[in-house]
Order: sequence, then structure tokens, then C-alpha cells
Amino acid sequence: NVSKDVEVNMFGQELNPQTYSICKSDFLISGEDPENIRGPNKSSLSEDQFEGQKFDYMIVNPPFGVSWKNEKRFVDDETKDPDGRFFAGTPRTSDGSLLFLQHLIHKMNPNGSRIGIVLNGSPLFTGDAGSGESEIRKWIIENDWLECIVQLPDRMFFNTGITTYIWIVSNKKLN
Repeated sequence: NVSKDVEVNMFGQELNPQTYSICKSDFLISGEDPENIRGPNKSSLSEDQFEGQKFDYMIVNPPFGVSWKNEKRFVDDETKDPDGRFFAGTPRTSDGSLLFLQHLIHKMNPNGSRIGIVLNGSPLFTGDAGSGESEIRKWIIENDWLECIVQLPDRMFFNTGITTYIWIVSNKKLN
């Protein structure tokens, strides 16, 4: 049952100054609110520009295998907060993909949200039982948030042969 009175508002936070500028100008050209794009040079992990806000739908393609070593102190402090974004665990510092996914899960609207996130194989396969990666995956499964993981063909993205996956995560699954 789809309402014709749905209002779509787009938001985003971008770290890279060049892609931030491109996105901001695209919003200006297409009639979106350019104030809904935040950044640049502000990490979603340590400088959340939408702190406290919840979203119904989130579609993201974060960079693969980006280190979060420079934000380790901040992230480690937040892991101690049971209501914090990273309480479920932390992955190895060489890849923050699962931190970013936890950040998105924290932004889910309690009445129902859906996340579509493009990831490489690292969040799916890295980490032995009991590791930070394993604990984060366990947390997602135990909360019944994972709807599916779709493997995309390799060479799907320009200049890379990395196999990628789309994870669909939701806190209100359709019947």
C-alpha cells in the first residue's frame, strides 16, 4: 500500500571535499536542499553531522577497506556506551565498513527503516569466531535485521575487479 503523499528528502555526509562539492552542486541543480549535504572533512564515525536523527531509508556506497585508525580513541570510547553506535564491537582498524554499518543501524527509525549498503567481501568473511567482526555480524543476525545479501558480478564498479555485495538490513521486515 503506497501513499501518493510520500515526501522524499535526501541527506548525506561526505568526507572527501571534491565529492562533497559535486554532491552539493547536484543538489542545487536538482532542486534538493543543499543544506542537507554536510561535510567536508568530517567523518561520519567521529563527527556525525546528523546526530540524533533517524531515517526511514538509507542507501550508501561507502569506500571499501578504509582505515579508522585515526578515530580509534573516539570509537573505543563510544563502545563503552550501551546506547552508543559501536557497542556491538569493533572490526580491525584497517577496515571501517562494519563500523559504518553500525552507524546506519543506529540511525534506523524505530517504526521501521531499511538500509541498502554496498560492501566488499571483508565485512562478510573477515574475523574468526569471537572477533569484533564476528560479534557485529552476530549482533545483526540475533536482532533479525539482515534481510538478504546479494552478490554482484565482479568488475561491476569502474577500475576494480573486487566482488561486491549489497546488504539489505531492516528493523521492520515486510510480511
